[in-house]
Amino acid sequence: MITAGTTFGSDIDETDTLVADPLALMVRWLPPHDSELRPLAALSTIGRDGLPSLRHVLVSDRDATGLYFHTDAASAKVTEIAANPVAAMAVAWPEVGRQLVVRGIVERVSAREAAAVYAQRSRYLQLLAWMNTLDNAQLPADERRRVWAEFDSTHPILDPPQRWVGFRLRPLTLTFWRGDPAGQSTRQHYRLADGAWSGEILAG
Repeated sequence: MITAGTTFGSDIDETDTLVADPLALMVRWLPPHDSELRPLAALSTIGRDGLPSLRHVLVSDRDATGLYFHTDAASAKVTEIAANPVAAMAVAWPEVGRQLVVRGIVERVSAREAAAVYAQRSRYLQLLAWMNTLDNAQLPADERRRVWAEFDSTHPILDPPQRWVGFRLRPLTLTFWRGDPAGQSTRQHYRLADGAWSGEILAG
């Protein structure tokens, strides 16, 4: 199934200290791509009607250039990104009092990179990439399950469908929210301008 863990990476020792490289801190916060449970993030794009459009996606990976997610090329989010390649993502770990918000530019990754991520996905998610179609959605539930089971049994090995695509969200701002059970929550907010990061500590 599509799952999200409460897995948390690591933080800096002194959380009131601004860091020189917030992208490195982002990498520390998020678990690696081969973690058993990958983070589920809220992804916001700009809808074609000009209103915000929001849904949750799995964070496929993270590195010093940004966050990665993968989806169906026929999805609304891909159409919205093509028209306006900007987005925001928010990942929350309520149990440990952490939230990360990233805003920036969206870039499509190569087909080779997307295929490598597909190969790492669970069997369920590999099947979903093939079976998540409008035609199947309009079938009665019993028929949808029959079609799913038949496809599963006749395709023991799956390559990604042509409509499987990947994207990188390249941050322009990062906000690290930290709760404190003994006091006030705080945020570290970082902004990229002229190739350099600047940061400030804000109220939570």
